[in-house]
Amino acid sequence: MPDPIFLRFRATSGENVDVPVLLAGAGEAAAERWKDARRTPGVHVLLEGDRDYAVSLTPPASEATIQMLQANRKKSVRVIFPGRTPVRRRIADVAVVPPKQVGRAAAPGAAAALDLTAGREGAPSLWLLPDGSFATEPGPPPRGLDAGPALVRAARWVSSRRTTTFERLFPPSAFHPDEPLRPERLTAPQAAELLAQARSALAAAATNTEYARNEPLAAAQIRSAALTVLSHLVATALRDPEFRAAADQAAALMFAIVAGETGPSAMPALRAHAIQLLSMRAPALSAADRELARSLVRSLVREAPPYDKLAGPFRFAMCSARDFHEGEVDIFIERYGFREIPAPEGSPKPPKYTTYRVLEAPFRTPSGDPVWLYARVARPDDENIEMADPTFVGVFINRHAQLGAYDMRAATATARQAGYKIMMNAQCAGLTTRFAIARAFPDADIYSSWDSTYFRNGGPDGKMNASEGVDCFVELLRGMCEKETHAEIEARMRRVQWHHAQAHFPGFSQFVGPGNPLVVARFQDVNRDGRADLYDGFLDLTIAELAEDLRASLTPRDPGVAPSQIGGEAATGLGWAAGSMNRVTQYSDLWAGLPGQSELFYIFHAGGFYDRGEPPADVPGGLPGERLGALPAVCRYVRGGGSGAELGSSERSPRALEEGPAGMQADVMMHAHLSHAGKELKRLLCAADAMWRAFDTGLLDGPPMHTPAGKRGAILLTLAGLLEFPADQNFVDGLWSMALEALRFPPISRSVVRGCITEADHEASNYYGSRRGLVQLLEELGKSDPLALSVLESEDPKVGRAKEI
Repeated sequence: MPDPIFLRFRATSGENVDVPVLLAGAGEAAAERWKDARRTPGVHVLLEGDRDYAVSLTPPASEATIQMLQANRKKSVRVIFPGRTPVRRRIADVAVVPPKQVGRAAAPGAAAALDLTAGREGAPSLWLLPDGSFATEPGPPPRGLDAGPALVRAARWVSSRRTTTFERLFPPSAFHPDEPLRPERLTAPQAAELLAQARSALAAAATNTEYARNEPLAAAQIRSAALTVLSHLVATALRDPEFRAAADQAAALMFAIVAGETGPSAMPALRAHAIQLLSMRAPALSAADRELARSLVRSLVREAPPYDKLAGPFRFAMCSARDFHEGEVDIFIERYGFREIPAPEGSPKPPKYTTYRVLEAPFRTPSGDPVWLYARVARPDDENIEMADPTFVGVFINRHAQLGAYDMRAATATARQAGYKIMMNAQCAGLTTRFAIARAFPDADIYSSWDSTYFRNGGPDGKMNASEGVDCFVELLRGMCEKETHAEIEARMRRVQWHHAQAHFPGFSQFVGPGNPLVVARFQDVNRDGRADLYDGFLDLTIAELAEDLRASLTPRDPGVAPSQIGGEAATGLGWAAGSMNRVTQYSDLWAGLPGQSELFYIFHAGGFYDRGEPPADVPGGLPGERLGALPAVCRYVRGGGSGAELGSSERSPRALEEGPAGMQADVMMHAHLSHAGKELKRLLCAADAMWRAFDTGLLDGPPMHTPAGKRGAILLTLAGLLEFPADQNFVDGLWSMALEALRFPPISRSVVRGCITEADHEASNYYGSRRGLVQLLEELGKSDPLALSVLESEDPKVGRAKEI
C-alpha cells in the first residue's frame, strides 16, 4: 500500500488539522481516477492546480471530517507529502460514496509479479516474480541458462543505482512529491529464491561446462550478470540485518566465481572484477570474508617487480620535454652522482632524429650489474617508443601535461609493450589520464603523479635545477636495486616528495603506484564501457566499438546496443570527460568550496552511459520535472562512502585514499544516444551538469556564485577554459556555439568570456576560471552585451540548463 499523505487545514483555533489520504492519481491520470473513485465506496477529493490529484480519505472517515471537507470546497488546502515540500491545491470536488457489499479483493504485493521497468520508454522488460526470481515476463521462475537474459537485464538495472539496494526497489522521485515512496522491496525469503536462481545460472554457465566451451562469451556474460546481482544482495545487508544470511551465501558464490574462473573458457577480467566488487562490498562482508577479500585484492597487482627475471643491467629511458632535458641531466650528475658515459656495447638505437645521453648510476642492481639511464628529448607522440623495446626495464616521462592536451596526444601512440616495464609519469594531475596509460600498457607497473609535479629553474641560463620528479625517480631506482616491493618503493618516494596541499591527508603519495590498487581501479576500465571498474556494477562483456563523430555531436543517434555495451572511442571520450573534471576542480578556485577540499582528491570518474529505458537513479539536484533519462549528461554526487571500498594492499587507509576527506564521489555519465559525440563536447556537457548539481545540492555556494547570473557565469568560464586545453582549435568556435545552444544560453562571445581568464589567473593556477574572473565577466557583459546579461540574470530556471534530447 502506498505511503499516506495529508491534507492540512487550519482550524478556527489556529491549529493544524491533518487529514490522511491516499493518492489515487496525479497529473493527466487524476481525471480518470476521479471518475473511478466516484463509483467506489469511500470519501474522495479532487484537487486542482499545476498538477491535479485524486485522493481518497483513509477509512474510517468521521462525520466531522467530511463536513470540514464540504465546507472547504473550492478553497485552498495544503498537501503534505512526508519528507517533501508541501504544495497548495484547490478542492475542486468532494464525493462521498456510501459503503456497499463488495467482493473481497486480492491482497496486493506477494501474489503478483512486479514490473521493475514500468513507465520507462524503450526499456527491456524486467519482472520480479513473487518468489524473488527475475524474469523477462511473468510466469514460472526461470532457472539455469534460461535465467541468463533476465539476470543480464537485472544487472543493467542494478548498475543504474548507486545509494539504494534491494531494500527499496524504486528510488524516491526528487521532483514529484505527489508520488509517495513506493514500499516494494525484496524480502529475505525472496532473497533465498533469488540466490537459488543465481546459483542455477552459475552452475549452467560454469567454465567447465559444455555450454561455456562452445559459447565462452555468452557463458561469461551470464556469470558476470549473476555476479552483479549477488553483489547487490551483499550490499543490502548494510541496510537490512535480515539479509545477513543471504549476504553470506551471496558472498560465498562470489568467492566461488573467483575460484572457478580458470581454464580455456575463463575470462580473467571477470575474475578481477569479482575481486573488486568483493572489495567494494567489504563493509557488508563477515570478518572472515573481509580478510579473504583483502588477500584477493593484493593478488590483482604485482607486489614487486619480477626481480628474478630482470637479468643484466637495468636500462631505463628518460623521455623529457625539450625545456626539461638538459636541466634534468645536470641534476642527475651534480646532485645524485650519476656520470655520463659513452653508449655501452649493445645499447638500443635512439628513435629517429634524437640522440641518447647515457648516464650510469652510482649504485648497482641486486646482481651487481650497472643501472643505465638513456636520456633524450621527447614529444608526447614519441615518448612511449621505448615501451616496445625489450632491452629497457622502464621509462621515465617528465613533461608538461598542458591541462591534458599532451596526454591526449600521447594516448594515440602505437607502441606496444615488449617485456616487463615499469613506467613513471611526472606531469600535472597525472591520475586523470591514468586510465589511458593503463589501456595502452595494461601489463606495465605504472607510477603516475597525483598533483602537479614541481620543479625549479635558476641560474643564468634559466635551466631546471631542481625536480621533484627526478628526486622520486632516483628513489624508485634505489628501491629496485634493493629488491623492494611496490609499497616500499612508494614509501621511499613519499619521503622525498615535495610539499603539496594534499599532504595533510594521511597516506597521500604524489606518485601513485601498484601499491594503491583501489585508487588505481578508479581510472581503469577493463571492458572499456566508459565506466571505471571499481564502480562498474556490471562487467558487460559484449562491448561494441563505437566511433566518435564530432560534427554530429548534438544529433541524437541510437547506438543499436544497450548503454552498458558502448565501447571504443565513445567510451574513451567519456573517460576523458571525467578526467577533465578532476583537472577543472584542481585548477579553478570556483570549485574551492567543495566540502573537505574534495577538489584536490579526484572525486570524478566515468559512470557509463544511460538512456530513457535505463536512466540513472539516486541522482540529487536538478530541475523539478526533469527526466534524467532524456538529459545529454548527468553527474551523480554520492556522499558518505557510497562505494564501500575498504580493502588495500598496505596499512595506509585505502578507503580514505579512495573517497577523499569528504567521503564523496561523483559519477560522470552520458546519454547513450550522444555516445558518438566528440570528446570535446562530452567534456562541456558533463562539466555543465556537474556544476549545476553542485549548486543544486549546496556543494558550491557563496559570492559571487550566489545569484543566477553568478552561477551561469561560472559555467561559461568553465566551458571557455575547457576549450583552451585541450581542444581541436579548428572546431573551437563551433563547439562553443553547440554548447550554448544545448545549454539554453544566449549567444555570447567566447572572446569576451575567455578574456576573463587572464595571465594572472594562470599564475594562480586558475586555468578554468576564477572568482575574480567571474566578477569581471559580469561587469564586461554589462558593458558589451547587456541583453545577454539580462538573460543570465533571468529567473527562468532553464537558462544554462541542458535541453532534453
